[in-house]
Amino acid sequence: MTTAETTHTTASDAFDVTAVVQENRVHGSVYTSPEIFGREMDTIFRTGWVYVAHESEVSEKGDYLTRRIGSNPVVIARGKDDRVRVLLNRCTHRANRLCNAEKGNASSFRCPYHGWTFSNDGSLTAVPMRTGYGEDFQRVRSDLGLARAPRVDSYGGFVFASLAEDGITLAEHLGRATTAIDRLLALSPTGTIDLRSGWMKHHHRANWKMVVENNVDGYHALFTHASVYDAVRPAKVSHVPSKVDVVVRDLGGGHSEIDYSAEYRKLDEEFIWYGRSPREKLPEYIAAMEEAHGAERTHDALVVGPPHTLIWPNLFLAEMSVMFVEPVAPDETIAYTGIAAMPGQDRLNERTLRRAEGAMGPAGFLIADDGEIGMRNQAGLAAEDPEWLVLARGEESDIEDETGTVNTDKSAETPQRGFYRQWAAVMGQEDQA
Repeated sequence: MTTAETTHTTASDAFDVTAVVQENRVHGSVYTSPEIFGREMDTIFRTGWVYVAHESEVSEKGDYLTRRIGSNPVVIARGKDDRVRVLLNRCTHRANRLCNAEKGNASSFRCPYHGWTFSNDGSLTAVPMRTGYGEDFQRVRSDLGLARAPRVDSYGGFVFASLAEDGITLAEHLGRATTAIDRLLALSPTGTIDLRSGWMKHHHRANWKMVVENNVDGYHALFTHASVYDAVRPAKVSHVPSKVDVVVRDLGGGHSEIDYSAEYRKLDEEFIWYGRSPREKLPEYIAAMEEAHGAERTHDALVVGPPHTLIWPNLFLAEMSVMFVEPVAPDETIAYTGIAAMPGQDRLNERTLRRAEGAMGPAGFLIADDGEIGMRNQAGLAAEDPEWLVLARGEESDIEDETGTVNTDKSAETPQRGFYRQWAAVMGQEDQA
């Protein structure tokens, strides 16, 4: 079939999920097929909840950002009524992309093609040479405002949107994953974080699922990241699974995590997750935390530290960093990475930024490794035999408890199995378009 003849599978078409995803294995086409990628855009990224922004990024009236929900370009804007909306970034006249800047502050958006102008709430406010449209134009004008995501909601400042009119609530979507957001916010004296420090954007030559599922893969670290663990070994706990009290967890709904909290509580030492930084180096932060939360809660938060959690489908809370991904093509993904800054804590935020640069920056230890591995994974898939990727590690030692499906072997592929259970559940639905 030529490229011109190719059509992707839509959400309402018959699709046998069991042909490509089974309980402990995934078919290689899941990462390479344009048809499957198109269906993901129609189901996962069109009908479900997708992370789009943080409230701090549009904190003032008129603030806006341009992002993507699947294949749909969007503008996230705070209107003069202080409401955050997610607008489709497409002029309703001739489909020109309305806003090209990554961020800014504006009360309106003017199309560069024919000058149609829209308020930042999406309503059409001006049309040059309006009389050329005849007498009926005024009657239809109200229908020519920008299309909007019909559902927008937030939790802990994290803004999610759905392009579907109906569906489960955000609270139902997040489920147990709210505990990860709560864990991050517990490290803030104000109970909030700020994501305005800027984003590092990484262009991965890999399928979006490879990028996100790798973030909760506890098996690869000692091999892919051997150099970084040699460097940090004196400052952190062991990363050999048999030597630490750590679990991997399928939280349900596609959410999953690697959780060191039991090991950290056992050691009862603050800031292990932060290079064992002594309290004395962050006196303003410690004082603000104890004033806001008390000494006992502050100690517990500083012992347990931040989460390492994937929130389905595209948000990753990477300890003191935040990552989200935008799928571009079956073999192409953009990942945004920034720091979770604490309002008013300049010294802490400076240290967090420097640490993030060392891990996620252009010369960072972690993201460069993961980017190369993802590219090599994608390249390996060009060999179509064997057809299946194996996700069976730790399957027999999974247990169920009140927190989800848990495995005490950090190298178990429990998170990946949970991810693809959710993938299959969503992709297998019909009449979602």
